[in-house]
Formats: sequence, C-alpha cells, structure tokens
Amino acid sequence: MSVDLSKRRMFSTNKALRSKQHHSLPWLQQSIEAGCTQCGECVKACPEQIIVKGNGGFPAVDFTKGECTFCYDCATSCPESLFHPKQQPAWSNSVDVNASKCLAQNGVYCRTCSDTCEQRAISIKPLLAGKAEVHINSEHCNSCGACISVCPSKAIEIKEVG
Repeated sequence: MSVDLSKRRMFSTNKALRSKQHHSLPWLQQSIEAGCTQCGECVKACPEQIIVKGNGGFPAVDFTKGECTFCYDCATSCPESLFHPKQQPAWSNSVDVNASKCLAQNGVYCRTCSDTCEQRAISIKPLLAGKAEVHINSEHCNSCGACISVCPSKAIEIKEVG
C-alpha cells in the first residue's frame, strides 16, 4: 500500500491556511467606520467572545473563535445607533468551501462542518476514490460561522455580499 504524502500539506500551520477571517458585525446599518467610537462595549457584551478588535481598532467578528448565536447583545450594548432591529436579517453573507483546502474534497474522510451545522445547510455527497462533494444550501445557511471554527483545514469562508 502506498501513502500519498502530498495530502500532509493540508495539515500544515501555514499562515495562509490559518488566517483569521474578520467580518462585519451582524445587523449593521452602515460601515462600522462611519459611526463606531471604538468604545469596546460590543466586544465585552458578546457571550461567544467572537467580536474582536479588527483593522484600525474597529470591532469585527472572528469566526475562527466560534459561531454567532444571534443573541443581539452587540447591538443592545452599543451606545451609538449603528444597528438594524433584530427582526431584520443579521447579515447577507454567503458561505463558500475552498475545494483545494477541503479534506473531504481531497480524499480525506472529514464531516466536521456538516456535523456541526444546526441548520443542516451543509451536505456531503460521497464520490469515487474516497473524495466527496460538499454543498452548502444558501436557503438554509444563516452564516452563523459554526462550520468555520471546526474545519481542520480552514477551507470554509464567509464572503460578505453587498
């Protein structure tokens, strides 16, 4: 039996593989730079501790730390009027899988993203030769980010729309 050593690169700690993904806070009416005073109240209020100081000291969501539970605490703690009401969608993001980084799509058995997704938005279809096809149903996905922090190869990305 031969071993394909090229698959080992997927487990590397290469900075490009392990880069943090910072995204805007949910329910923002405008860009964070337009009205945020950088008081840090949203960072302190987040029970999941996924809001961090991002570029320029402005708050951002870091999905590598965990998922958003849509508690709305960031918005209620903010002294400024930066957020839409909770009844509106939190954000309009799309979730994407980078096939070149995805273990399942490269012949390594992995189902962590689909196992973690409470919305059941991620399906994995087995293909020939041990590979699999990962599909994200955008109608079911709420962009909570739960799949990002558990992905061992950091193949899942959230892309901001709009």
